[in-house]
Amino acid sequence: MKQLFVLVLLLSPCLFQAQKRLDLVHNNAFAFYDYQEKAFFALDDSTFIWKYNARKEKWEKSPIELHLEMPFEKFLADFIPMSDEGTPVYFVFAGCGVVYSKNGNTIRRHDHSFYHMNQFEGAYFMDEGEPRIYGGYGLFTNKNIITRYDTTEREWFVINTSLNAPPAGIQCEIKKCNNHYYIFDGFRGIGRNYFNQDRVWSLNLKTLKWKNIGKLNSRILEKRVGNIHEEVQAIGNDYSCFENEIISYDFEKMRYKKYKVNATNLFKKILKIDSLFLIIKTTSVPSRFVVISDSSFLKQFRYEEGQIIWTKSKLSIFTPLIIFSFVIILVLFFVWMPIKRKTLTSKRKNNTDFGLVIETNEFNQTELDLLQLLLTHQKTGLEISYITDLVNHDQPSIDTLKKRREILLKELRYKLATKFNLPFEDVLFEKRMETDKRMKLLFLNELVKIKM
Repeated sequence: MKQLFVLVLLLSPCLFQAQKRLDLVHNNAFAFYDYQEKAFFALDDSTFIWKYNARKEKWEKSPIELHLEMPFEKFLADFIPMSDEGTPVYFVFAGCGVVYSKNGNTIRRHDHSFYHMNQFEGAYFMDEGEPRIYGGYGLFTNKNIITRYDTTEREWFVINTSLNAPPAGIQCEIKKCNNHYYIFDGFRGIGRNYFNQDRVWSLNLKTLKWKNIGKLNSRILEKRVGNIHEEVQAIGNDYSCFENEIISYDFEKMRYKKYKVNATNLFKKILKIDSLFLIIKTTSVPSRFVVISDSSFLKQFRYEEGQIIWTKSKLSIFTPLIIFSFVIILVLFFVWMPIKRKTLTSKRKNNTDFGLVIETNEFNQTELDLLQLLLTHQKTGLEISYITDLVNHDQPSIDTLKKRREILLKELRYKLATKFNLPFEDVLFEKRMETDKRMKLLFLNELVKIKM
C-alpha cells in the first residue's frame, strides 16, 4: 500500500510541475537557452549550473568553472546573457564592451575590448550570430546607433546607417522581420526629461536606410521611465514582459497580442524556444523562480489584439472632405449675404405703389418704412398712431414713444429737405382730421413725391 502511494505521488501532475520549477537564489540570476547544448540553463551559484532535462522534465545541476575578473554577484548584476542558433552563449556587459562566453561548463573572457560604458538600457539582441545593441545612454548622451560585436575580431563596431535615424533613446523594443529591423516603444529624451517613443521606425538591412513607418498604437505604450524590465531583447523572441502585461508581436501581419496580468511585476522574462517557454517569475517575498511551460500558461490571461501601427478611423478618412465642404459653405455664405442684401434693398426701392427710387443707404429701415407709409396714405393723410407703431418695439412709456416719434419725423424731414433742396418746414404738412379735430394727419409735399 505504501509503495502504491509513493508511485501515485511520483506520477502526480503537481510533482511534475514542481520539477519544471527552479527556485533561484540570486535576484539577478541568469536564465538562458544554450543552442550548442540545446537546453535551458540557469546560473545563480558560482560553483554549479542548472540544466533543464526536457526528456525527464526536470532541472539537473552540474559543476561550473568560472574565470571572472570580478565577484560573481557583480557578474550577475552587470552582464546580459545572449545566444542564437549556431553560437555559444555570450555574456555582454550592460554598457557595451566586455564579453564573456560559455563553452561547455566553462565561462571565460572572450573579447579584446574594454568597458565602453556607452549603451546602458539599450536594446540587446542577437543577429547573424553576433551580439548587437541599439540605443541606450552613456557618456552623458542618449544614443540611436547600432553596435555589433565581431566574434572573429572580438571587438565592437558601429553599423553605419543613413542619417535619418530614430530619435536617440533608451529601453526601446527591436524586432526583425523580412530583412528589416523594427524599432519602437521606449523613451526619447534630453537630459533627464524623457518622453514615450510613439513612432515605429524600420531599418532596411539591405540599404541600411531608416524609415518612419507610422505611429505606434497607444494600446502598446505601457512603459514607464525608470521601471526597467529584465527581459533581454531577442529578435527571434516574440514576447516582451511589462509591468502588468505580456505582449507578443507579429510584424509580418503588423499585429500584436496583449495579455493582461493581474499581479504587478510578476513576469520578468519569457523566452520561447520551439514549443517550450522559459519563464522567470517573481513573488512578493521577493524571490524568483524559473518555470518551463508550453503555451497553455497564456490561456489563464484575458487578452486583446490589434494593429501595431495606429490607423485612423473610417470617419477620419473623410475629414479633409468635411473641412473642404465647411470652407465652401463659409465662402458661399459671405458671398451670398451681400447679394441677398442688395436684392432686398432693390425690392425696397422698387416695391412701392409710387415707384420709390431713392438710395436706401441714405435712410435707415425705420425711415424707409415711414416714407412708405406717407406715400401709401398720401391721399387720406397719415395718422400719428401709425408712426407710433414704427417706434413701439419694446413697449416704452408714452413720453418715450412721443419723443421717438418726434425724432423719427425730424430726421426724415431733414434728410428729405437736404436731398431735394427744400426748406425743412416744407417737407411735411399737417391737417386736422375732419371727423375728429383732435387728430392730426400728415401729408408729404407734392414736390417731394414728384422728384422721387
